[in-house]
Amino acid sequence: AVVSTQSTGTNLQPCRVLCMTWNVNGQLPTEDLSTVLAVDDRSSDVICVGFQELDLSPDTLIRGDSSREILWLEKVKEGLPEDTPYTLLKHVRLVGIMLVVYVRKSLVSMISEVHVGNVSTGIMGMLGNKGGVSVKFNIDMTTIAIINSHLAAHPEMVDRRNQDYRDIYTRMRFSNDEGDSLKGSDIIIWMGDLNYRLLSEDVSGEELRAMAERWEIPLMLKSVLCRYLDLMIVLHCSRF
Repeated sequence: AVVSTQSTGTNLQPCRVLCMTWNVNGQLPTEDLSTVLAVDDRSSDVICVGFQELDLSPDTLIRGDSSREILWLEKVKEGLPEDTPYTLLKHVRLVGIMLVVYVRKSLVSMISEVHVGNVSTGIMGMLGNKGGVSVKFNIDMTTIAIINSHLAAHPEMVDRRNQDYRDIYTRMRFSNDEGDSLKGSDIIIWMGDLNYRLLSEDVSGEELRAMAERWEIPLMLKSVLCRYLDLMIVLHCSRF
């Protein structure tokens, strides 16, 4: 819910946010996204699409430019629900990490202070093959930050992934003001290829997918949260 001011005073209004994250592994866009950008009969107010490994070419890593940015932007636009008009709020890309945010056109008049930021945590802690991008905006009186990140890979790199999270959270600054950080947000939605993996002694991928299809969310959390206890501590400590 977001805080809204009306003639009757301050109140909470529902806001439906759909987030999709996809590591495309450097592939060209061929998939139809309409099936994942409209999950049921209720249209979303905000649609956020995060990509990782959009372009794996060395030239993109060094120079930052990528012709695939436009191709994937068009693919997202084509996949938007046809029964609801949307407008592109903002998109931001760091090498192969891209975040695209659309909002329902009827909400545009309520939106202000739209800004973007990025943090590189890749090779030598500087290159953008790993890191995070963010779009931050106000809907009426509520500040929302959407983050798309790609953290360090490989099972043994848990500490590196946790550090990537810390770096993105603490170093993220936005285009309007170097002092504007994530800490001023009322709502933070974090998605991406976080690269945390289940090991063989944990619940299998097939079992987890079956739980998701049956909407057994509490059982899913019980199955996986112990594995990520260190990350949970990092998340908590970074907020205070």
